[in-house]
Amino acid sequence: MGRRRAFVRTIKRARRRAVPLTRLFGSTVGMGLALAATSAWAQTPPAESPGKSSDGKDDVSLPGVNVQGQRNQYKIEEPSLYKLPDPIQDTPQSITIIPEKLLEERGFFSLRDALRTVPGISLAAGEGGGRQGDNLTLRGFNAGNDIYLDGVRDLGQYPRDTFNLEAVEVLRGPSSVLFGRGSTGGIINQVSKSPKLTPFYEISGTVGSGPMGRATVDLNQPFGTSGAARLNLLYTKGDTPGRDEVNTETWGVAPSVAIGLNGPTRLILSYFYQGDDNLPDYGLPYLRGEPAPVRNANFYGLPNRDYEHDNVNIGTIRLEHDFNENIRLRNTLRLASLDRGSLVSIPAIVGGPFTTLPLNQIQVTRTGTQRAELDQYVLNDTEVVAKFDTGPFKHTLVGGVDASYETQEIQRYTFTGVPPTTLVNPFSYPNLSTMSRVKNFNGKSSATAVGVYAVDEMAITEWLRIMGGLRYDMFDAHWRNMFLGQKLSRTDEALSPRAALIVLPTPSQTYYFSWGQSFNPSAEALTLALNNASTEPETNETYELGAKWDFFNGALGVRTAVFETYKRNARTTDPVLGVQVTDGKQRVRGFEIEVVGQIMRNWNVWLAYAYLDSRILASNDIQTGVPIEGKRLANVPENSASLWTTYDITPQWQVGGGANFIDKRYANNDNLNVVPSYVRGDVMIGYKPIKPLELRFNVINISDSQYFDAIHPGHVIPGNARTFLFTGTWRF
Repeated sequence: MGRRRAFVRTIKRARRRAVPLTRLFGSTVGMGLALAATSAWAQTPPAESPGKSSDGKDDVSLPGVNVQGQRNQYKIEEPSLYKLPDPIQDTPQSITIIPEKLLEERGFFSLRDALRTVPGISLAAGEGGGRQGDNLTLRGFNAGNDIYLDGVRDLGQYPRDTFNLEAVEVLRGPSSVLFGRGSTGGIINQVSKSPKLTPFYEISGTVGSGPMGRATVDLNQPFGTSGAARLNLLYTKGDTPGRDEVNTETWGVAPSVAIGLNGPTRLILSYFYQGDDNLPDYGLPYLRGEPAPVRNANFYGLPNRDYEHDNVNIGTIRLEHDFNENIRLRNTLRLASLDRGSLVSIPAIVGGPFTTLPLNQIQVTRTGTQRAELDQYVLNDTEVVAKFDTGPFKHTLVGGVDASYETQEIQRYTFTGVPPTTLVNPFSYPNLSTMSRVKNFNGKSSATAVGVYAVDEMAITEWLRIMGGLRYDMFDAHWRNMFLGQKLSRTDEALSPRAALIVLPTPSQTYYFSWGQSFNPSAEALTLALNNASTEPETNETYELGAKWDFFNGALGVRTAVFETYKRNARTTDPVLGVQVTDGKQRVRGFEIEVVGQIMRNWNVWLAYAYLDSRILASNDIQTGVPIEGKRLANVPENSASLWTTYDITPQWQVGGGANFIDKRYANNDNLNVVPSYVRGDVMIGYKPIKPLELRFNVINISDSQYFDAIHPGHVIPGNARTFLFTGTWRF
């Protein structure tokens, strides 16, 4: 079997060999359009994995059909991203994929649920007047602006649901050569559900502790000989287990239509809408260097005042054309709008977090910040993949041009006259008759971005390849503070190179060394200020040495890497002028290992570990009277690990379980506030009494650990208490 698989992989590589350069362009005719990124359902499973049709649905006709189809649904062979044409095994970069089956098994209903189980990623709590929604750090650096949807930047600060996702891909390491600004630690790519040529229909409902309820619908209907339409619907509402008052409500609709799915030219039209009506949770304040020692359930907000409303609209037109087996082109046009309104209470200790008052005498302020924001953007991304020969060398060239125009309008208010409450026993419904609102910001910003790139991978021999690439970016940002009458603008130009050496001694082994750079302009998040409008972009450099192995005829994959990311010109405040200059230096070095796939036919495993050693090497900044030079970066755990495994006991019964570990983290760069480490364990039981029906019971945080999930320099949000979820899914 091993020889057979090696032969098959050799044939696949041979097919990727291209025609001579003189024939390449002579055979090019026509042009076309592109389809949404390849989904996790459509990924090719190992040859020994039966029962999976091209649309990713069960195609097994056994009595009482098994829960998983006894197939490998954890180890994905191909990335969805058009810009990564090689199999994951041959790509010189650390890539983690959370497939749809894992999202279902673990009861992950949000992007944050999925990402908190990826070692090397830490969740960040929202700010009052700044970033909210999905905030995180990846490999030690902020990645809130590095979230993508089907390979295209997904702008906006909102809590992303998984109802329309087939997978979540985490690309580690600088990726500016392919994606432009940002990506110091990597990028997060969401893979949308897309139309298939095989019909399927799915209705799912979940009830759980909180209480909470959730319903989703997934309908896919082919038409004609090459078209299909798909519709995904969502409604969910509930309270947060272990948190007083906190509740969420989300609804969504995602229709898509595709034509030409079995031909050389394909078109997909998709629309995504998500609405939210939540009571925002800003957790607990810090006290004497740690989260306040009170009940995790304590809520310091004002339910009669606070709110979080989101209306997200994303429309996408994607066209793809295969000129021949060696040249393919895709163009994506996206228009999006995010209308967001929020009013949050930010808990703060009266007298400061290092007060010496007894616990029962400490008061907490909750004046709050109100924010109204409208983000809009139009983006066009053209990508081409070409395979050709130059003499004895075989090339895979990836190139493209992307352009975008983004706008942002923000109004912000603060409140006075809000009664404080006690730290130990907060009261959520005070008399607010003395409260008044004051506007403190009214701003507009816009940015035009253009990027051109090319990356060439050249096969010198069957076992040795080299890669080189370069990208040019122009980022032109304009910012206006109408409240203070300020106008600021900045135009940055940057080159982002990348290089790699790839060694493939056998079809089941890959070794690589890669190097790349990325950049972070001051207006990366469409915000400028007097102290940074003249500051050059930060530049980041990453070195990575990695290895990837396949075992058990490809059923089990092991990935490991050591790396170092060096931010050689980090922003820091000039002690004389008071403006930001790029004299700082930061460094994160680490080690990762990941084991994904099948140990045995019925035994799936997803195991990962990351070690991150972060350090501020040079900085002029002083926080809370403490020089931060020599300190660790905020929100970067030194050790993190995740395990999930399932076993099919019988064709009808499945059990699963796992745990997540996050080491202690510092809430800010002065390292004064420390959030303790934690371990959270989850278990699952699945049962499929008849072919269409699947039942699943999850217990999340089975030991009811009291832990802190998302952190911010001023507050910290507790993780959910023990949660029970019962899900029924009917597929037909």
